[in-house]
Amino acid sequence: MANLYDLKKFDLNLLVIFECIYQHLSISKAAESLYITPSAVSQSLQRLRAQFNDPLFIRSGKGIAPTTTGLNLHHHLEKNLRGLEQTINIVNKSELKKNFIIYGPQLISCTNNNMLIRCLRQDTSIDIECHDILLSAEMPKNCWFNAKLTWQLHYNQ
Repeated sequence: MANLYDLKKFDLNLLVIFECIYQHLSISKAAESLYITPSAVSQSLQRLRAQFNDPLFIRSGKGIAPTTTGLNLHHHLEKNLRGLEQTINIVNKSELKKNFIIYGPQLISCTNNNMLIRCLRQDTSIDIECHDILLSAEMPKNCWFNAKLTWQLHYNQ
């Protein structure tokens, strides 16, 4: 299937602004809730209008009302933006499970005497898998590179 529109050329922030205008049916209220100027919201709406070749909203009484294209756009955006928001919240809340695999001498790397291990084990979203470097049958090929890189990143900051 051909790519109908190149997302790299589309400013996705415009869709968030559109949805805010749709919810408030007012450019000034949308601007207030987005903490930007009404002029910035109007300019964003103009760019969207050019992209879709449709006014998206028309004047109606004291406010604005969505066009058919605006209604269709909202219908598709509503659940997708909510899904993106939930994904971002999950990542920000660090609800994702983290897995640390540690290779090292058993007495040094994975005992509760190690302050790092004690701190990591307090977090329920973290799993720690320890392997004795001397007894392990298989060890990742890039184990030493990763350890060196981590050490350098941590101590060079």
